[in-house]
Amino acid sequence: MPLARTTAWTLFVAAGFALFAPPASAQPVGLPKKPDTAKIIELRDTPRGGIPKTELKVAREKFADFAKYFAEVIAHPDVWKASLDPKFDPNSLLIPTIDHGNNGILRELDRFLIEPIPGKTGLNQEPADYIRELGAALDAALKDLIEKNPEMIVRVNAARVLAHVARTGAPAHFPTVTAAVANANTPTGIKNYMLQAAGALLAANDANDMRVRKHAADAKTIGALVKALEDCVTTPGMLYQGLADKAENLTPDQLAVIGYVRRQAVRALGQVKFVTVPGPDGKTPLYPAFTLVRVAKGDPALAPAPGPAEAAEAAIGLCNMAPVAEQLKGGFKAVREYNADVAVEAITTAMVTFAGPRAARAEDRSLPWRSYAVRLAEGMRNWRPLFDPDYDVMQPTKYDAKLIPAPVEDMYRELVPKVLAPMDKVDFSGKPDIGAKVDLPWLQKRAADLRARPKRNTLLFTGVATTNIESPPPAAPPPPPPPPKK
Repeated sequence: MPLARTTAWTLFVAAGFALFAPPASAQPVGLPKKPDTAKIIELRDTPRGGIPKTELKVAREKFADFAKYFAEVIAHPDVWKASLDPKFDPNSLLIPTIDHGNNGILRELDRFLIEPIPGKTGLNQEPADYIRELGAALDAALKDLIEKNPEMIVRVNAARVLAHVARTGAPAHFPTVTAAVANANTPTGIKNYMLQAAGALLAANDANDMRVRKHAADAKTIGALVKALEDCVTTPGMLYQGLADKAENLTPDQLAVIGYVRRQAVRALGQVKFVTVPGPDGKTPLYPAFTLVRVAKGDPALAPAPGPAEAAEAAIGLCNMAPVAEQLKGGFKAVREYNADVAVEAITTAMVTFAGPRAARAEDRSLPWRSYAVRLAEGMRNWRPLFDPDYDVMQPTKYDAKLIPAPVEDMYRELVPKVLAPMDKVDFSGKPDIGAKVDLPWLQKRAADLRARPKRNTLLFTGVATTNIESPPPAAPPPPPPPPKK
């Protein structure tokens, strides 16, 4: 039980309940001076050409000073000791905070980050050099705090900042995040944010080719991160530091912590852009879509049983994964082995798990139902074009509708209005409209009909026996042993 209490406290910190401000009466002592950012802003707003080689040395020095400043602020006692004083004003301009307040570190960083989104990178239309160099500097400074700082709250805060900046897809973040996610001994509070960082990296576009829907790293790098995330979803010991017991011996407190953190792993895995990717060796395929199917269908081998939020995240993730594979000579080809019927069945089952509490009680506040309903509806709508290998993200309304499997189209047209739309309705006061009923009986019958359909194929990938939704999954590997003490 002491281990559970310690981890629960760490998670409260990770979730942002012990926020990072000094006592209200305190004055900043020795806060670092902000570096001159004129050169960084100049590089940020360079329209074309990246960073010239002649300026690379100076640019790296400026980026290093910039990252060092933020690391020193995160580690400063007046910044992190504020959690002891509930009277602190988060909008105070005396002491920086971690969040997006008036003097928040994340808000300040946002001025300098570039997300590789076509047409939305500000003035810089060729940001790859800038993203690479700024990311390398920030990663080095934050990694040092995460791994070496003696204060756990500083390490957790640094992980939170890394999760925020990882959305740029900077190459330096991939090995740092993958190592932390793959390590069973990463403290749970830190892993919670590193899982968020993993999702941000997988969601990022390739800054070198933003017009094409692909990941921001090479196949082996993506494969290593995906494998680490799959292990986190399937193996409780990967999420709970020091856990050695079998799943059936876990206490309720331990199960609650694992379920909380595993949701982040499921959400991160849902950012994988394709139903299958090469593994860490660059060859052996991984099937992240099948891992999400297991969560969506509530695989009893997963402990604890996936709850409504995890089911929703798995459904959204399945809708994000295109059933296509990148070809060596460019372009994409359809993954013919992919069985969309199984995916639709899994998503529908997930919707039963997700919608149950909301259908039973319109006033339920256990989840942000409206936000999830919008994300799910958007995911189902955006899933349809992904069946076209020639789909162009720059022209989202142009795709070959004939390639959309009928069950996918039917699910979108029927499930959204009967299940998700009612969740998004509110009355004149902004409260859930209790008259907008979620049609759970219809949804349950639909799920049952899908399971009873004639000639039902239970393989998510034809010819791949390990993706059979009716077969017991392979036993999860045990967590790696702790490193030997020096």
